Amino acid sequence: MSDYSMKKLIAFNWKMYPKKAADIEGLLLAFDDANIDTDRYEIAIAPPAVYLPMIADIFYEVKADISLAMQNCAWQSEGALTGEISAEMGKNVGADYAIIGHSERRMYFGETDEMIGKKVSAAIKAGLVAILCVGEPLSVRKKGKAAVKQYIRKQIEEAMKGLSASKAFSSKRIIIAYEPVWAIGTGNAATPEDAIEVIAFIRSILNTSYSIPTARILYGGSVNAKNVPLFVKHDGIDGALIGGASIDKKELKSILKTLHS
Repeated sequence: MSDYSMKKLIAFNWKMYPKKAADIEGLLLAFDDANIDTDRYEIAIAPPAVYLPMIADIFYEVKADISLAMQNCAWQSEGALTGEISAEMGKNVGADYAIIGHSERRMYFGETDEMIGKKVSAAIKAGLVAILCVGEPLSVRKKGKAAVKQYIRKQIEEAMKGLSASKAFSSKRIIIAYEPVWAIGTGNAATPEDAIEVIAFIRSILNTSYSIPTARILYGGSVNAKNVPLFVKHDGIDGALIGGASIDKKELKSILKTLHS
């Protein structure tokens, strides 16, 4: 079941946007003007890593009640890994969360379940909360519900190797984001009913395999201003991971209006 004592987490993944640091101000102003109900919602922004220090400084100066997230992290704390950024580095410049295993990382960078499991462990060890992304591609979805469940079970089991899952969840160091790959960037979000069915299955895995009765589970995949209330106001869904819509200023403002106090 969901942990109703926790706020709903709304995480905005900016992906590889914006091109210029100067464009960040306009996006951040949308949050400043939003009057978000912070008793019900926790907000996190995952900008490109190069912008993390700058945004962290802005949030510190204005005392913003917004968390920062890495979009990815290395599976090692340091080493000869050209181009990588460790979880510790992200933590040291103000990140609280790390998105791990996003479908774009799996698809375009060849990240395997084994690699993702190591990254989850690295993020937790560094003191971050890992947002583990799981979800099926269209080819699996077409095979039916049993295939979807088998696919997602494998993703979760591989990610849990090498760590104490029970301890990690009880200390609230792992969040799962269900993001069906076929819905990401397509404009075709899963229905709340479809999402709830898979999320309920994920909860059953965590309960039966790892003795975790409560967990924070988000939905991601073509979430926008029109459908975000359907997901975030559902008792069985603990928030949303929002991608493309979060870097469109007009759409972002509309999304934030639904989170008003």
